[in-house]
Amino acid sequence: MHVKITTSGSRRYVQLVESYRDDAGKVKKRTVATLGRLDQVDSQLNAEIQGLMKVSGQVPTPMPTISSPPSNAFEEARALGD
Repeated sequence: MHVKITTSGSRRYVQLVESYRDDAGKVKKRTVATLGRLDQVDSQLNAEIQGLMKVSGQVPTPMPTISSPPSNAFEEARALGD
């Protein structure tokens, strides 16, 4: 399974897609679930990820929250030549 982002008009959606082989042996894909619009899935997707981890037997880890973007600091470079 993998996550796929699809576009419909101006909106983008997140889907969970499964790959499988048909009777002839050809690889096909089917959408298992549509997780919602990409611009609205921040908090909803975290809950779904935690639920999938519980079902699969993995220990859910707390998701880090980003309150503000990291700040970048620029340092002076060494001078080369004259």
